Amino acid sequence: MKMAFTLYSLLAVLWLAACPVDTGDTPETPGPTPAKTGRITFFNESSYFGIVHQDAFSGPVLLELSAGQLKRVDVRVSDNYGVGSTFPVEYKYRVVEGTDLASGEVWANGIDPNVQLNLVIEENKSYTLQIPQPSNLEFPMAFARILNTSGMQFELHYLGTAFKQAGNGNLPVPPGKTGVYQFSSTAEGKLISGYTVHSTFEALTIPDFTAKHSYIYNFTYSGTTVVKTSEQKILFN
Repeated sequence: MKMAFTLYSLLAVLWLAACPVDTGDTPETPGPTPAKTGRITFFNESSYFGIVHQDAFSGPVLLELSAGQLKRVDVRVSDNYGVGSTFPVEYKYRVVEGTDLASGEVWANGIDPNVQLNLVIEENKSYTLQIPQPSNLEFPMAFARILNTSGMQFELHYLGTAFKQAGNGNLPVPPGKTGVYQFSSTAEGKLISGYTVHSTFEALTIPDFTAKHSYIYNFTYSGTTVVKTSEQKILFN
């Protein structure tokens, strides 16, 4: 009887030893594997503000650089069997600068379809890419700048509706300031007609103009006249 009890006890001890012990600890979940990257130094040698996209013009923005600026960024390795990674470049031009601006910052955005930087990126390697001066750049819009030299504010109207300034979206342009307006355009030119400048006392018609891609048209409002003073193409040679 005693031997049977001893054998039973031994079996019980062995069974308990084989059972897992719950310590209350939760097993750790493995974290994501770090992405393999290389490093690229981008140098903007163009005269424009540059925006570098990843993979396509519609892809995410990788970084932005002023003219003459350089920046370094880590980029995932090329995993497409040696074809390489693509970095399309979008160019921006500041339409107006200075203290006379009423519209806030206004930019023209355009692309040169030929400027897509390609590079095979390997892990832990460093590279340099230059953003070139574009040779086939076009901004698919036109702008009108109206300098207010009168002593009263004005609004730009079209068919009885106030036309918002580009940039801040405000309606009135104060005395001594310049309002900037964006217009749809074509490469050949689109007639812009029927716009008027409204002040408290009167409305004056803006001279018709032909809106071409990449052009700025300058006007002056004196309170009694609206005069077209110049036009310029917003492309650097």
